[in-house]
Amino acid sequence: MTLMVAWIRANLCVYISRELWDDFLGVLSSLTEWEELINEWANIMDSLTAVLARTVYGVEMTNLPLDKLSEQKEKKQRGKGCVLDPQKGTTVGRSFSLSWRSHPDVTEPMRFRSATTSGAPGVEKARNIVRQKATEVEECQQSENASAAGSVYLTVGQQQQVLRSSSTSDIPEPLCSDSSQGQKAENTQNLSSSEPQPIQENKGHVKREHEGITILVRRSSSPAELDLKDDLQQTQGKCRERQKSESTNSDTALGCINEAELSMGPWQTCEEDPELNTPTDVVADADARHWLQLSPTDASNLTDSSECLADDCSIIAGGSLTGWHPDSAAVLWRRVLGILGDVNNIQSPKIHARVFCYLYELWYKLAKIRDNLAISLDNQSSPSPPVLIPPLRMFASWLFKAATLPNEYKEGKLQAYRLICAMMTRRQDVLPNSDFLVHFYLVMHLGLTSEDQDILNTIIRHCPPRFFSLGFPGFSMLVGDFITAAARVLSTDMLTAPRSEAVTVLGSLVCFPNTYQEIPLLQSVPEVNEAITGTEDVKHYLINILLKNATEEPNEYARCIAVCSLGVWICEELAQCTSHPQVKEAINVIGVTLKFPNKIVAQVACDVLQLLVSYWEKLQMFETSLPRKMAEILVATIAFLLPSAEYSSVETDKKFIVSLLLCLLDWCMALPVSVLLHPVSTAVLEEQHSARAPLLDYIYRVLHCCVCGSSTYTQQSHYTLTLADLSSTDYDPFLPLANVKSSEPVQYHSSAELGNLLTVEEEKKRRSLELIPLTARMVMAHLVNHLGHYPLSGGPAILHSLVSENHDNAHVEGSELSSEVFRSPNLQLFVFNDSTLISYLQTPTEGLAGGSPVGCLSDVRVIVRDISGKYSWDGKVLYGPLEGCLAPNGRNPSFLVSSWHHDTFGPQKDSSQVEEGDDVLDKLLENIGHTSPECLLPSQLNLNEPSLPPCGMNYDQEKEIIEVILRQNAQEDEYIQSHNFDSAMKVTSQGQPSPVEPQGPFYFCRLLLDDLGMNSWDRRKNFHLLKKNSKLLRELKNLDSRQCRETHKIAVFYIAEGQEDKCSILSNERGSQAYEDFVAGLGWEVDLSTHCGFMGGLQRNGSTGQTAPYYATSTVEVIFHVSTRMPSDSDDSLTKKLRHLGNDEVHIVWSEHSRDYRRGIIPTAFGDVSIIIYPMKNHMFFIAITKKPEVPFFGPLFDGAIVSGKLLPSLVCATCINASRAVKCLIPLYQSFYEERALYLEAIIQNHREVMTFEDFAAQVFSPSPSYSLSGTGALASSLSADLEEPLSEEETEHPLLLLPQATKPRISRKFHCCTSALSRSSH
Repeated sequence: MTLMVAWIRANLCVYISRELWDDFLGVLSSLTEWEELINEWANIMDSLTAVLARTVYGVEMTNLPLDKLSEQKEKKQRGKGCVLDPQKGTTVGRSFSLSWRSHPDVTEPMRFRSATTSGAPGVEKARNIVRQKATEVEECQQSENASAAGSVYLTVGQQQQVLRSSSTSDIPEPLCSDSSQGQKAENTQNLSSSEPQPIQENKGHVKREHEGITILVRRSSSPAELDLKDDLQQTQGKCRERQKSESTNSDTALGCINEAELSMGPWQTCEEDPELNTPTDVVADADARHWLQLSPTDASNLTDSSECLADDCSIIAGGSLTGWHPDSAAVLWRRVLGILGDVNNIQSPKIHARVFCYLYELWYKLAKIRDNLAISLDNQSSPSPPVLIPPLRMFASWLFKAATLPNEYKEGKLQAYRLICAMMTRRQDVLPNSDFLVHFYLVMHLGLTSEDQDILNTIIRHCPPRFFSLGFPGFSMLVGDFITAAARVLSTDMLTAPRSEAVTVLGSLVCFPNTYQEIPLLQSVPEVNEAITGTEDVKHYLINILLKNATEEPNEYARCIAVCSLGVWICEELAQCTSHPQVKEAINVIGVTLKFPNKIVAQVACDVLQLLVSYWEKLQMFETSLPRKMAEILVATIAFLLPSAEYSSVETDKKFIVSLLLCLLDWCMALPVSVLLHPVSTAVLEEQHSARAPLLDYIYRVLHCCVCGSSTYTQQSHYTLTLADLSSTDYDPFLPLANVKSSEPVQYHSSAELGNLLTVEEEKKRRSLELIPLTARMVMAHLVNHLGHYPLSGGPAILHSLVSENHDNAHVEGSELSSEVFRSPNLQLFVFNDSTLISYLQTPTEGLAGGSPVGCLSDVRVIVRDISGKYSWDGKVLYGPLEGCLAPNGRNPSFLVSSWHHDTFGPQKDSSQVEEGDDVLDKLLENIGHTSPECLLPSQLNLNEPSLPPCGMNYDQEKEIIEVILRQNAQEDEYIQSHNFDSAMKVTSQGQPSPVEPQGPFYFCRLLLDDLGMNSWDRRKNFHLLKKNSKLLRELKNLDSRQCRETHKIAVFYIAEGQEDKCSILSNERGSQAYEDFVAGLGWEVDLSTHCGFMGGLQRNGSTGQTAPYYATSTVEVIFHVSTRMPSDSDDSLTKKLRHLGNDEVHIVWSEHSRDYRRGIIPTAFGDVSIIIYPMKNHMFFIAITKKPEVPFFGPLFDGAIVSGKLLPSLVCATCINASRAVKCLIPLYQSFYEERALYLEAIIQNHREVMTFEDFAAQVFSPSPSYSLSGTGALASSLSADLEEPLSEEETEHPLLLLPQATKPRISRKFHCCTSALSRSSH
């Protein structure tokens, strides 16, 4: 410790000669077997790294900007940015590492390295001497098959100088020479000390002979040289020749260290072969070269020795400044790093592993420095990209060489692979060139195909799918190796195996076979029976692994990812229309997983099935019966799980049944009614020759079981679908599933917390008891009101009715619901089954075209409020007299079959009037059959057609029965003829009664109630009146204001290149074309000023934008708060934008920045889930998902997924909805929309239900408002009404006609049709 500290301090004050540095190197490199030396070296490197960070990069390791931001969120600091002195910055730029891309016009000068000093100045300030000698170097090359890593293999001597190979620009090279370090002190911006050499000269074999020392440099520029067997033999041979030396070359150390990022920028461009200098090697930012590159004038100064001497640099660089400066910190850090020599020559495996373990720690600190550069401390503006960046690929050659060492150095190899993976899965400031990638791919291939399970585990654990997203040239060569390696990791029984990481790698690759037509395996592996080479073979191989792990994987998290991956793959195959045969197998696995005991895994399978709802048409194209099969699977699974869930004390069991019910509802609403009415064919029914019920019947049956209890219908055989009924050649409902190890944490509460939670737990327990029946009731009500109707003409944004009791009410003048409504004689409010509010309102009908409305039949409007929403149905009399007048000449009066429009029923368009002599009943029955097909008998014959003969009756029996009937008829005729003149057979003639126009304001409502049986004594216990008062009015308005769908609001951010602060991000008014296409795919653009659906807090006045993407089904509404859609023309608008975006629980971040998104950039206490989308070069998209620890797992996308552009919007939208649900489920006592409505309805019914006798009830039904003043004369409908009903005034009989919207499909025989809004009549 004393020696090293004193040595470093001495270099800061006085000039240390090369010979002393050589002696120092020789001493320390000879003591590498001494563990204490390694520990002390590590401590010194830590100190030097802190100095390097402070002096070169302007970063304090103990007070990093990111740490400062995270620790002081509530106290905003506008600290001074760490800006280097311009002159010092320039010096460092020439002395250490230029980031990113070099200037293309500057050729990299030849650089030399001293064998022992790694860049120390010469004894006589040898910068100029070496610069002159550089022109005398002989250019030659000796071919050698070096190590498999392509490392530089150096023999050791007193002094060495190494030339860079022309195309190994990213392979670390030896330490800087004297002249190089001399130039660190000067304004030359380059470490090189020789004149620029042409590229062609650098491509030759290199041989430098100096005092008998030969340096052999292997140049690998093509994959053809990667002969695995030869390389391995060379490696093994080299390892046997490892020697200890008193003067170990620090250049060898840094012959395995120095790298493009440490040395200066120009050679990054110029040392590449022309054919390798492809656009993929170019940094994306076109301005980068202006930040980091020399100008041609500066480059020309490199050869001018007279300008290389300066006095403004440190002593160690040949100047006069003492103490720490950027150049001295860089040189000392660099020299001390290599002072142990080549660390791969350390003989002790333990020491070797210790060194590589520390190298990982050191790299992590360098990475932390890089992450803290160009950070906006005030979050108001984005700083410029850093000129200098740490050399993160500096240790590459050491690592590549370590990966080829014998197995006795296993621990060190594992650390090397760990660091290689960490190094190459970061976003690269400087893209590695082709030669570097050749060596990297070779090392990774050797590791991925290694027989050592620990190496496989290390690579899979530390090389996440982000590697594939970086898009290195040729990366697809390793895809096959990764699949095989992940499969081997998953097939092992090791407890420490990275199972979830392996499944994540496999899941991220499911879209690759369709993108890359040929994915090869570089080498077959013993565990694999056959080599995989083609696209289809690789896809089949990959999906088989996922199918196996989706059923057998013991790790809960890994099982969830496997199920999600299958869901993503199914969508990919459906979108690409590949008709892959394994799609059915994947659906089988997902369907069977629904009944899995672990509800976290089962919920993920349910999410995948819900995702497939939006792909039902493609599923139908794939196989006609597949969408129907999905609904059958859900019905059978609910019936299977219901008995245990009903009596379970675990809340998750009940919540999962709820999820299945809601998923079933989505499938029912998506499928055409014809599919739901398709008979279900099961083996049991076919054996019994029973009639096959339609699928919709089974759906209602299982919903009925959920409401009434699963034991209600157990005595009825085959009342619901069973799992056995699903069995077929394509679906096995009893596919075996292996158990998983549950990771659900056991929650422990202190006594104080327990006291606070007691009330909450009791309430949750009470609610959970009614959760399943309540949800099933909501689903049934939803299906009854919306199946075949949604969306109505108002669009999907309108679900519940906007019609109230005051609309089209001639006795109410106000435009809003008011107490005046309750005094209307044509309105009565009821409670049905203690769960539903029903208002009966008699409204004037629409007049016939060109005729007077007076005398037309009135309509009946039924407004229903239940847990699923608010609905309005208009009913008309289907069969009644025409305008109350007799037909001429005493003939039968004309009858109106239907007085309402038949726009959708062509066959009845011309049959509304019945001609004389026609069978009126026959026409009526025919009309009912056409307009209401649900009324038809199972035989599907028209109601006016004779039924088929009964089963078992033969022709002879039928003939005999007909003869008996005819004989009886003949005898009756004969009797009448014989007694024709008998007085007892004659009766007085009677005239035909004339029809009377019914005038009661509630007459037709009473008629409907009577037809429905609501006026009977049996219904009294289920049918009650409501007390009409102002409190009821307020509660009705409150109920009508509640949501009738699940709602979510999602924030969408766009981050352009170089944006590191909230102001820049929020100021974006538009994004790239890919981003705009993505946003357009999330939903449809709605005009906020006229939008009728969920607004999510957005304003109609334009202050939050003119439009927004909106997505809706009959059960869900999603509004997207898109940052680029909102105005950003002032500070106030930015504040308002941040308020809307920041308050959303789920954030979608589209990032085109070269650095990863930091959550703290958008300061918010919300944003529990962030879904970050990174576009890739191959038009695919990498998904990163960050969430708070308490948020449970959700799918279908997972952290590390890679998807194609076709799938991106739908998958992201589905994931956002599930993420929002996962966040909301953490809220104590959170209620869904129908639970909330149920509580409101319960309160209204308890407080306002009126208990009365049957006589009082009948009187109120007959006359809802007896106190209403009636006068005038009017015809009475009957003698009973003449006694009880007062005639209407002329004013009331001539009330104005208000128009109402009508649905396109009637419901029951009295003909109800759904109404949505009194404001949208013109659209119908």
